[in-house]
Amino acid sequence: MNLINFLKFGDIFFKLILLMSAVFIQSCSNDERLEGYRQSVLSEQKFFETNKKNHKLALAKPKNIISWTHGGSGPGHNLGNAAFSSASKFGSHSKVKVGPKGEYSEPIFQNKRVFIMTPNGYIVVYNDEGQFIWEVSILPEGAKAKNEIYGGLAINKDRIAVTSSLGELLLISVSKRKIIWRYDFKRPFRSAPIFHKGYIFGVTGDDIAVSLDLKGKLRWSKKGPQKNTKVFAAVSPASSGNKVLFPFSGGSLVALNAINGIQLWEVNLENSNVGSASASLGDFASDPVVSGSKIFAVGAFGETFATNTNGRVLWRNNIQSSGRLTVSGNSAYYLTNNSIGRINSKNGKIVFLKSLPGKNWVKYFGPMLLENKLVVLATDKNAYWFSAEDGKLLNKEKLGKKISSPPIVTNKKLMFVSEDGMLNILN
Repeated sequence: MNLINFLKFGDIFFKLILLMSAVFIQSCSNDERLEGYRQSVLSEQKFFETNKKNHKLALAKPKNIISWTHGGSGPGHNLGNAAFSSASKFGSHSKVKVGPKGEYSEPIFQNKRVFIMTPNGYIVVYNDEGQFIWEVSILPEGAKAKNEIYGGLAINKDRIAVTSSLGELLLISVSKRKIIWRYDFKRPFRSAPIFHKGYIFGVTGDDIAVSLDLKGKLRWSKKGPQKNTKVFAAVSPASSGNKVLFPFSGGSLVALNAINGIQLWEVNLENSNVGSASASLGDFASDPVVSGSKIFAVGAFGETFATNTNGRVLWRNNIQSSGRLTVSGNSAYYLTNNSIGRINSKNGKIVFLKSLPGKNWVKYFGPMLLENKLVVLATDKNAYWFSAEDGKLLNKEKLGKKISSPPIVTNKKLMFVSEDGMLNILN
């Protein structure tokens, strides 16, 4: 075949491809469908509790939480069953302006004082009656204040550890009301640090686990598995005995020795919702939860699992979540896809899964277990109370404020920062 004939043949072949494509597109756009029953080839992956005996609720007694030192109340991040001043209803609601409009990280609480990180780079301190005490700027010298700073707080006695999206980890003296030292990692933090064994631990937004002593010296660091498709990257480590548990965005929960950073074990998210476009993302939805001898890890896109403290997997279930597990007695509670669910904490099977009453655009915070009842705060300016046994809606209560920070509960009071920069105190 000479060059001219070859070019003619190529032109005919190209036109044939265009014709076939047009026919295919036309056939795809045809609304007619073959009659018949269609059955999905994707099997249901969630495991539900079928043993009715295991539906009976057995919660721990409500405990009065006097300090909320880390996310989820402590370095193990398990709220449990919290004592509260009332059941299924708030008695009073007070508000005070603490900062600009924006998104707020979870406050912390100690000695009747609440510590809040504002989006423009301040740590502000109020008492539990809403009275201002003091504040300090965490902005580096020469930095301009913008309402886009995020990170988190942890407190241990007189020290507050602060991580920020500006790339720094700082230590603040509560008694001196000033910054003692700051360490610039030159990479943003998106989650709160923890105190454990007299040291500070955190994880950067690009999945580097770090540990510092109380004098600001870096003890060790370790790069964790990372996915380029990560979404959340806002999950804190947790502590259990001599271990610090780091949930990396690559879908690995890694236990490191708190003293030397040596890896002790690793458990991975293995499964996800079949057919889901987000199934490969692998992020953890919230901080690991340590409850007794069990560690719970919550996947954002299709799996939740529990291990013992040695990393042996006790159960897995294809449960995706949008928030922290709350564990008490034989039950664990979670939020997912505009639903609230209860899990048998011993085997991971779902006891109930009920739709939340808000509209599809609503974001929910919780669930919190208060006096044997579940409460969920929502961005539709409502609080919803549910039965901890069967998920029945007990009460819908107007808050009048759009929640921004995760809520905390201490001394039988519930607190959160609303989107307009107001500290809300309810009891």
